[in-house]
Amino acid sequence: MMALLRGELLKLSRQPAILFWGFLAAPLFSLLFKAATEGFVLLRSGFTVHGGADVLLSGAKSLGISGNSLAQLLYAMGVASVFFNEYRFSTWRLLVPRTSRTHLLAAKFFACLICLAASLLLTLFGDLALRLALSFLGPPILPPADGPASGVVLIAAAFATAFLELGVLAALVSAITIATRSLIAAVIPAFLLPIAATLLQIYLGQDDGMLPLTSIAADAIRNWLFSAAPSLPAIEGLGILILWLIAAASLACLIFHRQELASE
Repeated sequence: MMALLRGELLKLSRQPAILFWGFLAAPLFSLLFKAATEGFVLLRSGFTVHGGADVLLSGAKSLGISGNSLAQLLYAMGVASVFFNEYRFSTWRLLVPRTSRTHLLAAKFFACLICLAASLLLTLFGDLALRLALSFLGPPILPPADGPASGVVLIAAAFATAFLELGVLAALVSAITIATRSLIAAVIPAFLLPIAATLLQIYLGQDDGMLPLTSIAADAIRNWLFSAAPSLPAIEGLGILILWLIAAASLACLIFHRQELASE
């Protein structure tokens, strides 16, 4: 299993386009956008917008990139490419006879999770570096805010939430890619689902309860972390994300085991 995982990471390291556009572009573009916005405000007004913001709180909130629809589009492209390339270049027939299908699927999935975790860490450290740099141009850094969690604990909770949300995305994208053997068929639903969830939540309102959708569930957890919202929706959101992860991963495994790949 570890040899397969190392092999997947080695293959990814030799595909810089997938690594960049699939896993590095989202945090890089996010950081550049924040820096450009702060720089524009600084040049126009002489002060920064978030120069005195709590650095740790800002870093924790930056991990909300996992719920951004454009970021999810890029992440979905990266995850789908990892699986789709095996169909595109007909290399499954070289791998399947030698190794358990479960191990093959798990190695690819864990390789994607490692890249997603690295992307989240890059987002976090990029935001922390930017806020520390802005602190020299603005008011003193504020102490950590009080709430359900603060400081390092808040960052850890926000990271776990973002990682779980992206884990669900990876499982869904891998299942669709395996079922359809198409990259586009997997990427488009991943991009449209958060938008559809937001529109449904606006249309139905808050009184009808939480819709069992991943983006809404993750937002419920983040609202509890950052806004001291009730804890019950956060617990429900955590359960929804875990159920989505189990269901999507199980579906991907079931479809993969039933495919005829010896001649793929």
